[in-house]
Order: sequence, then C-alpha cells, then structure tokens
Amino acid sequence: MSFGVSLKRERELRGISLAEISKTTKISVRLLEAIEKDRFDILPGGVFRKSFIKSYARYLGMNEEQILHEYDLEVQPSTASPPPPEKPSVSFRDSSAGSERALLLTFGILLALMAVGLGFWYFTRASREEEVALPATQGVPAAQAPAEQPHAETTLPPASAATPLQTQDTSPPPASTSDAARQAVSSGGDPSTLKVLGELAKKPEPPPPVQTEGASTLELDVEALDVAWISVKTGETLLFSGLMNPSDLKKFSLQAPLKVTVGNAGGVRLQVNGQVFATLGKAGERKSLEISAANYEQYLTAKTP
Repeated sequence: MSFGVSLKRERELRGISLAEISKTTKISVRLLEAIEKDRFDILPGGVFRKSFIKSYARYLGMNEEQILHEYDLEVQPSTASPPPPEKPSVSFRDSSAGSERALLLTFGILLALMAVGLGFWYFTRASREEEVALPATQGVPAAQAPAEQPHAETTLPPASAATPLQTQDTSPPPASTSDAARQAVSSGGDPSTLKVLGELAKKPEPPPPVQTEGASTLELDVEALDVAWISVKTGETLLFSGLMNPSDLKKFSLQAPLKVTVGNAGGVRLQVNGQVFATLGKAGERKSLEISAANYEQYLTAKTP
C-alpha cells in the first residue's frame, strides 16, 4: 500500500470528507487529492509540501512526526535530485596562472587602500592645523578689547522690573448646585436662572454601581466510553481533532458556541457542569452537534417526574 493510499484509507475509516479537511486547513481539495494519489509533483516544493502533509495528518488525529518519517522513507528517494556533474579537472599550469593574477589583484587593492588612507590622514591633519591657527589670530583683539573700553557705570533695574512675588491662590472652592441656588435666591437673581438651578437641585445623584458576583463558567465535558474520533471547533478555529480511548476526558469552555462532531455516537458521553446529555446515537454512527450556553439544555436527558 502506497503512502497516499494509506492516508486515504485512514480518512475514510473516520468518515471525513476532503471538503471538510480543506475548509479547516485552508488547503484546496485538488492538492489534498494529489497527496492521496502520490502526485507530489503537483504540490509546492520545499517546506510547503511537508506542511500540507502535516496539516492533513493533524486533522485526522494521526501522529504527525511518524507520517513525515514515512514520507521521507518512501517518497523522498524517488524524488531525489540527480547528483551534480563532476567538475572538469584543471591543470597545474592554469591554476598557477590564476593564483598569480589573484595575488597581483590583491596587491593592487592593498596599494589603493594605503593611498586613500594617507590622503585622508594628510587632509585631516591640515584641517586641524587651520582650526588651531584661526583662534590664535582672533584672540589678540579680543584680549585687547577690555583695555580700550571705558569704565561702565553699574545701574540697577527699576523697581517695576523686579520679579513679582508669587501669590497664593485663596479663592474659595466652587459651590455645589444647591449652594448656588440658595445664593441666587438670596441675591434676587433672574427667574429663569432660578428655575434651572431649582431643577438641578431636585435631580438626584446617580446611585453607585452595585457589584454582582460573576456567574459560574459553563464547561462541556467530552468523555469516551469506547474508541471514538472527536472533532471540536469554535467558529473556524479547531480546538481538538483525534481519537479518544475509553475513559479519556476533554473539557471545553462554552463561552463561545462549539461544533462537536463524533465518529462513534454510541461511544461518547457529553455533559455540561455535571448535567449529562441524552444518548447521541448508535455505535459507529456519525453525529454533529451545535452546542452553546443558550441551547445546551435541549440535549440533556429528560428528568423523570
């Protein structure tokens, strides 16, 4: 049995279609069919090919590393690239001539670098000497300037130019709405203003928000009574996909709606916070359920009166 045929057989045993795998893994149906038909020349090369095979195996709940190892053992030898052509032999005379040319080229490059370095050093040295000489010539009149200037009288700034002292703000705090209404009534203000202030004084202040205790989080428990394939998704995100053995238990939060698909309806038991669902179906039957915090009660077992 070839590599692609074995993958197709595992998919058919789980009752999964290529369209379902394509919708979740974002791999086109044409490329998935190429994997099952061993047409790896149709797939993209490099890491993309192994990435597609790994996503295919992950959705089926198979061992991804083992599948990639089988791919390397069975497929890679047939698609290995041909050995590179042998390089023609080079005679000793040609190699010696090439080494001499390389040596001369290296020597020329070193000479050019030395010339550039000397030119840069000479230029920077000349510019530094000019910078040192320029302040020395400009410093002579600057030193003589104080002797030529007459003695200046020291004047004090006028009293108005002095820095003003910082005064402390002693203004009273803003009055409340009721205080403002009383002040307007006592001072005989405008009637329209008194009406507005009276309405504001009558308006009650909003009560502080009341803190309520958070509701308990709903969790979906998926318990395997027999060997069964399970797939759980929320929207387009795949939370779990694979085989569950008897007594295996998986928990999922119901904060967002879940889509649960089982390949063996009689071998799986579902419950939400201890509330057991009714029997999903017969052994070997495939079932898909849309479960959320709003509709999970319709799947519960009927309570006896």
